[in-house]
Amino acid sequence: MKKYILILALAAVGVLNSCQDFLDERQVANLTQDYYNDENGLESLINGLYVYARVKHEWDANGARITQAETDAYMSTSPPWARMEVGIYGNDLSSVAGNIFNYLGAGNASFAPMGAYPHINNCNIALDVLENIAPGVFGTNQAFANQRKGEILFLRSWAFYLVSNQLGDVPLLLEPRRVDDGIYHFPKASLEDIYTQIIEDVTFAYENLPSSAPRGRLTKLAAGHFLAKLYLNRAQAAEFANSSEESLRMLYKGNVPTDLDNAIQIASEVIDGAGGLAPDYDMLFDPAISETSPHSEVLWAGQFDVNTGLNGRFGNRSVNYHVGNYTEQSGVARAMIYGRPFGTFKPTDHGYDNYKDKMHDSRYAKTFRHEYISNMGSNSSSFAWTAETAAWWNANKPADQPEVRAGDRRIQNGQRAIIYLENDRENALDSMEVMSQPYQFMVRWVRSSTTGRYYYRLFINGANMGLATQTAPYLSVKKYVDPLRGGSNDEGNFNSEAGTRDVILMRLAETYLIRAEAYGRKGDYGSAVGDINVLRQRAAFKAGENRPSLFAQWYPEAQDLDAAELEPPFAANGDSYNAIMVTENHFTPGTPEANREGYIPTVGTKRDMFIHFIYNEKNREFLAEGIMWEDLHNAGILYDRVMHYNQMASNRTGLWPVASNTGGGNGQNGNGKGQMQPFHTFRPWPFNYLVQLTDETGAPLDEAARSAYQNPGY
Repeated sequence: MKKYILILALAAVGVLNSCQDFLDERQVANLTQDYYNDENGLESLINGLYVYARVKHEWDANGARITQAETDAYMSTSPPWARMEVGIYGNDLSSVAGNIFNYLGAGNASFAPMGAYPHINNCNIALDVLENIAPGVFGTNQAFANQRKGEILFLRSWAFYLVSNQLGDVPLLLEPRRVDDGIYHFPKASLEDIYTQIIEDVTFAYENLPSSAPRGRLTKLAAGHFLAKLYLNRAQAAEFANSSEESLRMLYKGNVPTDLDNAIQIASEVIDGAGGLAPDYDMLFDPAISETSPHSEVLWAGQFDVNTGLNGRFGNRSVNYHVGNYTEQSGVARAMIYGRPFGTFKPTDHGYDNYKDKMHDSRYAKTFRHEYISNMGSNSSSFAWTAETAAWWNANKPADQPEVRAGDRRIQNGQRAIIYLENDRENALDSMEVMSQPYQFMVRWVRSSTTGRYYYRLFINGANMGLATQTAPYLSVKKYVDPLRGGSNDEGNFNSEAGTRDVILMRLAETYLIRAEAYGRKGDYGSAVGDINVLRQRAAFKAGENRPSLFAQWYPEAQDLDAAELEPPFAANGDSYNAIMVTENHFTPGTPEANREGYIPTVGTKRDMFIHFIYNEKNREFLAEGIMWEDLHNAGILYDRVMHYNQMASNRTGLWPVASNTGGGNGQNGNGKGQMQPFHTFRPWPFNYLVQLTDETGAPLDEAARSAYQNPGY
């Protein structure tokens, strides 16, 4: 790491913004550092800093693995990852430590080094040149110089924020380093000092950035959102200063009595200055809209481009990580509209069940790909009718459907190929009914029509998929699907990993929930409920808006719908907001609304229920958007929620319903499969980093010093 933590922007400061020209690709590998001392060079360096906005989405082993999964609602599909096994989570060259090494700063083939500290050093160089040389317009136009300084400080603070979320106390490097002198003395600063610094820096950005800017460039609204979140994070941890739990005590960032008020004030200014939420949740993630006319709800997004040569080594790899396998015996071939089925991340059962109002909260319909259509023609890979399933279908089919014969392909081209039902054990479907449809019917719970036994997540051939379903056909998040993967809509690109979509980093819906949480932590629940309901108003189905047909056909909650809503095209009969409007009852102990929310047993007071309700709502609004691990961590509730809700990571017993197909360690026997410990809420310092540290003289740290540097538990 030592040569990468110091490396400058000499390899390539080259990024291009989608549809904008403020980030100019410029090869500077053969130039000296003097290049950055003039106006054009400094501007190029500052523009190049924006490449760090991509860090969570370029490569799973750089950012996605440590920001997306192993929360209460989202998990890795691979059993070793999802269980947080020692071999994955250890402190030397294991996978999580390796990802942290990349996150801190690692080599990147012939491209500029990725990670926080190379980026931070580039920020420090840019700041030094701006303040001490002030070339050209930077010296003659103070407002312009302050704007660019605000960008530098924001982008440096963003890096400190991301690495401290993972590791806690980290080096707070604020001076440029242009020469490798062999001394790698990087003592850690406390989170309290880090937050003091980044709040000061982001405040400067907030005061000096413009209200609008070219797409992808930072604005006052993005800085305000970030600043409000920093104030909230510090306030969240203030009560942990003397906690008996070390992992909570390590979250302490200082105790400033005005933090909640400041979070409310700044969030209010952002909300008042923004244009409101997108009217339809789909608009945020539909690439036909988001890539051409992104809504102003998006306060900041990392930029990628359809010209894949401008996207660095990886491009937007997140477009590959959230889709399960929809091709196995389904009559569906890989297609650009459906995404590449890497099957890396998926919701936990709680992630699905947390949508408490599936018939009325459109976010459930719009977050997931509920149905696939066969597209293989005569080359269909569909499984066939058996004599038994054909007989059942012919005896029970709708009157307008044809009879079938054993041995024929079950799924017809252009027809429904796969649908999903996330039901509970109490609403298990009859196994013969499920297995005798002219499509793959992926149902969480079925009940044997002959023995009465309950089965959990069976494949169409009766195989046990289990909890960590890897590339099985699980109900997948569709927020990242990229029809221009590889740089065009050519179906020949269906195996390309090179995503081109921009990635949302901050949006106004989160600003509302930041303010709501701050209000609630001050006891102003009425104001908090008002902010939450702004999201609920958008989330409601609107009159005439069609629900997915399978909702009316198969979900037991469909009994709440009007008769007309159960008929094609399954259009909502009026606005469903009244059905999902939040009141204080949702977090008041003993109320039906609070009981339905399903709080963990240790949450018993109204204040605690409110806090957990906020994070239930965040999961509903932001599932798979890469903020929930960090948010749960900073709120100090990550471990408790994972233990209760994430069966693969939890070590608890008896919390989940039991199935008959319990074979193998991944079977549904009602017990947790995991090894998570409280100290896992902070990550390990990689061995490859520790062995390169020195003292002030350049002497390598001995084993005792490295051990003292390491986070507890590793």
